[in-house]
Amino acid sequence: MIGMNLRTIFIVPIFVLCFISELFGITIIKADHPNFQYNGRIDFAVPDKPTLFWPGTYIRANFEGPLIILMLDDKTGQSYYNVFIDEDYEHPHIIDCLAGSKIYLVSALLKDTVHSLLIFRRTEASTGPTKFLGIQINDGKTLIAPPARPEHKIVFYGNSITCGMGNEAPDNGADDNMAQENNFLAYGAVASRLLNADYMCIAKSGIGIMISWFPMVMSQYYYRLNPDSSASNWDFSQYTPDVVVINLFQNDSWLLTTRDSSKITNAYVTFVREIRLHHPNAFIVCALGSMDATKTGSPWPGYIEGAVQYMRNTDNDTNLGTYFFPFDPSWTKHPRVRHHLVMGQNLAAYINDKMGWTTEVENDSYAQLPNNFELSQNYPNPFNPTTKINYQLAKNSFVSMKIFDLLGNEITVLVNEEQVAGNYQITFDGSRLSSGVYFYKIQAGDFTVTKKLVLMK
Repeated sequence: MIGMNLRTIFIVPIFVLCFISELFGITIIKADHPNFQYNGRIDFAVPDKPTLFWPGTYIRANFEGPLIILMLDDKTGQSYYNVFIDEDYEHPHIIDCLAGSKIYLVSALLKDTVHSLLIFRRTEASTGPTKFLGIQINDGKTLIAPPARPEHKIVFYGNSITCGMGNEAPDNGADDNMAQENNFLAYGAVASRLLNADYMCIAKSGIGIMISWFPMVMSQYYYRLNPDSSASNWDFSQYTPDVVVINLFQNDSWLLTTRDSSKITNAYVTFVREIRLHHPNAFIVCALGSMDATKTGSPWPGYIEGAVQYMRNTDNDTNLGTYFFPFDPSWTKHPRVRHHLVMGQNLAAYINDKMGWTTEVENDSYAQLPNNFELSQNYPNPFNPTTKINYQLAKNSFVSMKIFDLLGNEITVLVNEEQVAGNYQITFDGSRLSSGVYFYKIQAGDFTVTKKLVLMK
């Protein structure tokens, strides 16, 4: 699993803010500055206080100087944000919002140069809206022109899987802790970054097409600007995607008592047709998974395939495709980050193949399904205290990876589950171990390899 080294952002106390102001001098850049670049469904009714609702909504900017402070007004104190400086995606600064208008210090110790800023909403709309009020930087500094927008755009309509619900939870943990929902590492965001495409996510945990875990279905929700208001309408002309991905029906598969295939297929056709009206020229990917709606013998992929074939024949809509994420029978919870990574890589490869875009996907080792099994040497090696181990699977396999000491004693288990074919990376943390030589061993079907790693403190 690719992990993130997290840095929690704390609210700036008044006396600290005064000290920073005296030491550096501060310039306030309000949220309506033209060099802020916004992406997602954002309410700009008050231009200098835009409101963010949806998971995956993000703001980009390029700022000058060593100081960066964010100004947010969160309604509930339950929302979470990732803040990335200079595209250091492995080390996000995490904002655990408090209710009300607050000031959050990201860093005062950057180099005195130009830095990129990405503010990314981790959590879904259920954690409440956030007003972005702007930033504070060094006196005399400013925002320069933002980065150019990508050429392509992708919109995802989905449920908790698309939100990233529970993706950062431990394997034995519950799925519903919002602190562990990280949409930045959900499959849709992963695929969009691989494709160098703008990303928009319209998703809600528990929602379905015919039935949900609450009295509302996706047709009553997807069109909204403010997710909490049925009267709030998003202007679809503001964002014209090249690709639309629909990943729904998982909740229907759990809750629906009928198995009338014609009713289910017709409901799917009705919903996709409605999406088509808003996105007339987009390639629509009718996806499903990676939970048990795609297990062997499940009828739900067949319902979607039947609906897509019907629209191709009846509506002459050939700009449709299907993509089903494989189900891992050994994993019964929401997908974790390692699962989302593989999902995003494989979906990106599928979209790239269908669209023929010139992207980095065809050159990205993670985007291609490997032809053989392989275990790479950990890097760095020697290491202190963490190191990364890459491996690849040529076919679906039960994978076991363990760490042993020089005497052959088992130290820890890194992987012990069924995994689909693909490329993987896992981080091993040796902070609790003594310096020395250790071994890591992988078993995947008939493939077995052992390699040496060195912990040097």
